[in-house]
Amino acid sequence: MPLDTGVYSERTRGAEPQTRRPRVVLDTQSEIGAALKAARQGLGLSLEHISEETRVRARHLGAIEDARLDLLPSRPFTIGYVRAYAKALGLDADATAARYRAEYPSPDDELHTPVGVRHERRPFRGGPLMALAGALVLAAVGWNVALHATALAPKKAPAVTPRQAAVIARSHAATDAAFDVGAPLPPPAEASAPTPYITPIAGPDGTATNTAVPPQPANTPPQPFVAQGAIYGPATGASDLIIQARKSISLEIRGADGAVYFARQLAPGEAYRVPNVPGLTAEVSNPDSAELYEGGLSKGVFAAPQIPLKTAG
Repeated sequence: MPLDTGVYSERTRGAEPQTRRPRVVLDTQSEIGAALKAARQGLGLSLEHISEETRVRARHLGAIEDARLDLLPSRPFTIGYVRAYAKALGLDADATAARYRAEYPSPDDELHTPVGVRHERRPFRGGPLMALAGALVLAAVGWNVALHATALAPKKAPAVTPRQAAVIARSHAATDAAFDVGAPLPPPAEASAPTPYITPIAGPDGTATNTAVPPQPANTPPQPFVAQGAIYGPATGASDLIIQARKSISLEIRGADGAVYFARQLAPGEAYRVPNVPGLTAEVSNPDSAELYEGGLSKGVFAAPQIPLKTAG
């Protein structure tokens, strides 16, 4: 086995030169196991020393050297042992493992397609079945289209003979004559809209003016004012107008200049006596709940949230 016996040393700063192992080259004429054994012996190393360095059992290393494949573990472990053995001797681990695989091939290694082998494809026998399935699908689609077109086709009216046409014309003429009702009748009384009622509010000259409110029942005398709660406003110098709350409302009385004469929340039954001041305006939160009295008699509820108050002043 050729050996590179040149011993080289490496000097580090502040240290003595360190002697390294001589570089070895595996013998290419012998098997890989025998070449590894010769390289180990050439370095003067025992099998136990290599086992200690690689952490591989000595009997496995001996089996590699003697090509006793039956004593070795599975293929991946054996390749790993060969790589560790090569590193311990200072050899190229990849090249050594590749040589081992080449000399001792195994079915576990990657298989390549043999050269010259021709792969024959089996003929596909599903063609007739696929053709039959396609024909069935087309037939079903055509049948559905035909049914749809038949359902949407306009139906022809049955033919009418001249005699039947004459009978139909006479019946139509008789029907039209029987149901001639003439001019339309007037609408019933309950369907007519009532005439708006104008609520009278006394002005300076005693005439009644103001906006529309719900009409009072016919022949019903005006209801007199009945105090049902507190009455606000001036006791003297007041007009004959009183505003009473049917339900809870907010009432505000303003003058022509915008001055506020009264502003309060009135409870049901409470009232306000309007002062005898010209140009006053009353504003309420709910017109239907504010009733106006003039001269002690009811003039109806407010027709709008804000109305002018006509006083004698």
